[in-house]
Amino acid sequence: MEITHVQSSFVAPLGGAESYILALATEQVRRGDDVEIVTGWTDPRTVERARRAGIRVRTVQVHRPYRPDQHGGGAVAKVVFHALDLMGAVTPAPLDLDVQEPGRITHVHRFQGLGAQVLRARRSPVVHTAHDYCLVDTTSTTIRDGREPDGLGPVQRLRARTIWSAARRASILVFPSERTLARHRALGMPNDGVAQRVLPHGWPAPAPVAPAAEGSARPRFVFLGKLQAAKGVALLLEAWPLIGVDAELVVAGDGPERPAVERAAAAGHLTYVGWLDGPAKAALIASATALVFPSLWPETFGLVIAESLLSGRPVVATPQAAGSFVRDGENGLVTSGASPAALAETLRRLALDEALRDRLARGAADSALALDFGTHVDRIAEVYADAREIFARRR
Repeated sequence: MEITHVQSSFVAPLGGAESYILALATEQVRRGDDVEIVTGWTDPRTVERARRAGIRVRTVQVHRPYRPDQHGGGAVAKVVFHALDLMGAVTPAPLDLDVQEPGRITHVHRFQGLGAQVLRARRSPVVHTAHDYCLVDTTSTTIRDGREPDGLGPVQRLRARTIWSAARRASILVFPSERTLARHRALGMPNDGVAQRVLPHGWPAPAPVAPAAEGSARPRFVFLGKLQAAKGVALLLEAWPLIGVDAELVVAGDGPERPAVERAAAAGHLTYVGWLDGPAKAALIASATALVFPSLWPETFGLVIAESLLSGRPVVATPQAAGSFVRDGENGLVTSGASPAALAETLRRLALDEALRDRLARGAADSALALDFGTHVDRIAEVYADAREIFARRR
């Protein structure tokens, strides 16, 4: 099979969506598929990493007012950025032809920064996986003033309708969870015009990690991910001093909240280890009593949750982060709310109850079976086959 994955930026350090694309493409190559990744922005390190896996990376020229690692670049730049996406939805721009080739499957993962025209199935079947909420919301999170509104304003609704004019021409839209699909529909995404499927992500099992040497029974909580407001970094920093028990917090990641994390580390409140990947990341997860995932937006999947469960480590999550993967009392704990007091109380409970920790660890290992990556890639192949049939019927 010939497959083109489309992602607006593919720059190290890779976030959750980018890591998923790389893992999916790597497995597809291993199965004998011809795979390329098309992006508007990448770097030599990431290109080389993909090349070693047998994946081609191709860049296309796009006009964006700021680098993908500048997180918005100011109000004017944001307006220009989203205006360019809208122009692609309503004009016959050539980018969709640049990324589509007859006979190939085009799998779009994040169109923001490239333009919505890449969602159109014009020369090949197009599958779009919604890794966030950019089909209906410019912020991609649907969060406003720290909460999830029941609806968005008229400007966002008008934008969503415009984007839909391109998205409805895709062959199939894929959502990683029922909650993700329901949230899209609640915020105005139509329920017609294009096939819509729920297909939970999988994730490759980590390589075995040597057990840590016996030592202190001091509980260790680990945060892994981008250090940004939506991931609940500030919430965790506020909650940790309230825990009131002898425990350790290790933070790994990078992003705009890094200075606050470094100040907390300098004060002795936590250990900051920077961005980790590969074996170092797996070893840190394996060493944890539990992963802490205090995200403030309705996560579509939560890759780090999958990594933790596959390592047999339970997860402490906010209700927004938990989704359908973290089941309270079974493979982790879900806080009573997204407040510092609620998070601190949940961490304290787990730190003080060894029997609970053991039970949740067993539950985490059991729930990992649902994340089998081979099964997931099989299901993606089935989606591609359906997309071909839909595309052929439309022509």
